[in-house]
Amino acid sequence: MVAHTVINMAFSQSALPVRFAHHNVFRFTSLTAKLIRQNQRQQLATNCCHGGSHHTGLSRRDFVQSLLLLAIPMTSLSAQAAPRVESLQTASTSEPVSALEQGVPAVLEGKAKLAVEQALRKAVDKTKCPVVLRLVFHDSGTYNIAAGNGGANASIQHELERPENFGLKRGWKVIQQAMSNIQGTAAEGLVSQADMIALVGAYAVGLCGGPLISVPVGRVDAQKADATDRLPAEDFSADRLKQAFRQQGLSVQEFVALGGAHTLGSKGFGDPLTFDNAYFTALLQKPWAAPNADSMAKMIGLPSDHVLPDDSDCKPVIQMYAADQKRFFKDFADAYVKLTMLGAQWQSVATI
Repeated sequence: MVAHTVINMAFSQSALPVRFAHHNVFRFTSLTAKLIRQNQRQQLATNCCHGGSHHTGLSRRDFVQSLLLLAIPMTSLSAQAAPRVESLQTASTSEPVSALEQGVPAVLEGKAKLAVEQALRKAVDKTKCPVVLRLVFHDSGTYNIAAGNGGANASIQHELERPENFGLKRGWKVIQQAMSNIQGTAAEGLVSQADMIALVGAYAVGLCGGPLISVPVGRVDAQKADATDRLPAEDFSADRLKQAFRQQGLSVQEFVALGGAHTLGSKGFGDPLTFDNAYFTALLQKPWAAPNADSMAKMIGLPSDHVLPDDSDCKPVIQMYAADQKRFFKDFADAYVKLTMLGAQWQSVATI
């Protein structure tokens, strides 16, 4: 319950504006502690420094994870500059402690940032966008709050033979190519495979006309596969879908927003290489259920898509996004950042 409270508070904060260069599909953003009120920040820092768990009931890892979520800014489509914060303040000593020394998400700048941008442009084209975005979901989607493991850790590379990951070897090759592209550059050693998965997915969304998403770096790569049976199945009911995503720490609105990624690919929701809100308009129209539906119409979407517009919790969100693409873009970007941080452990990465 405490973990849910902290995470929800983190992601209900007002989005901080970020300036995006016209030639960039995405831009990295810095950490900021300004989202946290001073008293909240001091209490969190005090608890973390003294173990965390006996103050809150959270494990130390989960408590630090909650602190990181509070410190990460949300994305915005606005065109103003975001503030920078170079350190976190501890309540016990009042001495600045480097955020990077804590092993927290970091920002790439200068030559390292440019090297990653160039690597992504070389590795990703529109035809690869649907599969790499699916790869992001299948890597991060193994997180489980109760178990305290899984998540955004590149364990997907050890799970490619699982039935639910059929077809993702092609997506993993894109990650390998992007990692190869940063070898010998200022970004080598600063970006993990787990980071690259999140970065490639964000780039793919922007390349197909979706929102520009800022993601931090510093994730630690897993050395083995995550537990099995963590991903929602294609034939789940709406209730089982809500339960599955709740176990990952995602709300109904967040998982419905993330489901909008099905607009990319061969599921039949509009142009397969255009990221827009066509998924939601199609869900309301239900072409697969029309009396005169042909074989092609019946193949649109998955059974787990078809159940959503009949669910009382999901339908209002679907209607909102069908009517307001800008709102969908914003909520998708926020949910994507959260998804790609679930369960992540963080290494120290120097800001360049």
